[in-house]
Amino acid sequence: MTRRPRDAGAVSVELAVAVPVFGLLAMAGVQFAIWQHANHMAQAAANEGVQIARAYGSSAAAGKSDTEALLRDLSGGALSSTAVSASRTAATATITISGRASAVIPGLTFPVRVTVTAPVERVPPVRATAG
Repeated sequence: MTRRPRDAGAVSVELAVAVPVFGLLAMAGVQFAIWQHANHMAQAAANEGVQIARAYGSSAAAGKSDTEALLRDLSGGALSSTAVSASRTAATATITISGRASAVIPGLTFPVRVTVTAPVERVPPVRATAG
C-alpha cells in the first residue's frame, strides 16, 4: 500500500485532538463519582440524624449535633461547605444537609442537598381494660 503525501502527519493531529477529549471524559467520570459519593455521605448522615431527632424524648438539636459529628467523621474532603438544619414538630422530624462536592474539574461546583423527614415516635395512650 502506498502512502500519499497529504496523509503525512494526520495521526499526530488526530492524537493531539483525541487525548485531551478522552482526558476530559475521564475527569468528568471521576467528578460524577465524587459527587455521588458526597450525596451518599450526606444521605447517610441525614438518615442517622433524623433517627436521633425523631426518638421519643429527643430534640432537633440532638439530631443536628449527631448529623454534624457524622459528617465530620465521614466526609474525608469529598463534601465541603456543609450546612445542617434540623426541625421537629409534634408529628415529624426533618434534617437538611447542603454543601458542595469536591471539584476535580477546576471552576465547576457541584451542589449537594439532602432532606430526610421521618415521623416522631410517640407512646400510645394506655387503654383501660374492662373486667
